[in-house]
Amino acid sequence: MYSKLKILNFIINIFGARAYRQISDEKILNLIKYFKPTKTEFDLKRIGDKNDGGYLIPDIINEIKYCVSGGVGHTNEFEFQLEKLNIKSFLADYSVPAPKNLNNFDFKKKFLASYNNSKKININSWIESFMNECNLEQSILKLDIEKSEYEVINSINEDILKKFKILIIEFHGLEMIGEESFNQKLSSVKEKILKNFITVHIHPNNCCGMHNVRKFKVPSVLEVTYLNKALPNKTGGPCDIPHKLDAKNKIKYNDIFLPKYWIN
Repeated sequence: MYSKLKILNFIINIFGARAYRQISDEKILNLIKYFKPTKTEFDLKRIGDKNDGGYLIPDIINEIKYCVSGGVGHTNEFEFQLEKLNIKSFLADYSVPAPKNLNNFDFKKKFLASYNNSKKININSWIESFMNECNLEQSILKLDIEKSEYEVINSINEDILKKFKILIIEFHGLEMIGEESFNQKLSSVKEKILKNFITVHIHPNNCCGMHNVRKFKVPSVLEVTYLNKALPNKTGGPCDIPHKLDAKNKIKYNDIFLPKYWIN
């Protein structure tokens, strides 16, 4: 029995060490540069709450007819404002009931995932269920799903993902950016997104602070807006980060700001 326990502990230690193996500063910086925003010809417009739940998107709202939103949480002000512009939302979140302040929406009481069970729905199955009434090429995909974004984006069919005009994604757990396993997971997600999208805005959510990852300052949560590369636009030049329309997510918390190596 003792020898079996020794073997088990040995296996745990080996695989645990691999999971939390540190990566080089160069790899960390390269991953940070994945988030570097690009200036486009489109001004940015704030949609949603004036604090948490508000996001900056390229002002092409006249081309948007639908919003596909994973993670509703405590506020649906983003979708509420879109509804005033005759934009229908498709929502999924197991943790909350269907919104009472929306009229033109479809709600699935499920968490988004890469598989199906009593509480979760596969991202592809969910989107395919309403594709007959939702033109993805006129849609926003918004994901605020508390660390499930990595699983969901890695599992979403690329033919589905590349149709969206705008992506809004909250990345969580970025303080783990110095760990090899997290680095690999995030790299896979970023490479998949950047095949068809450019980053147009980043904003650190002050809910969980800024962390020291060796010589780098890293927010735990980062809000990122992407624009489809297929959209005709002129790109280049520095972005305004922070943007004049940015605001603290948590009013009572100190604001946080990204160092220049996140932007330039």
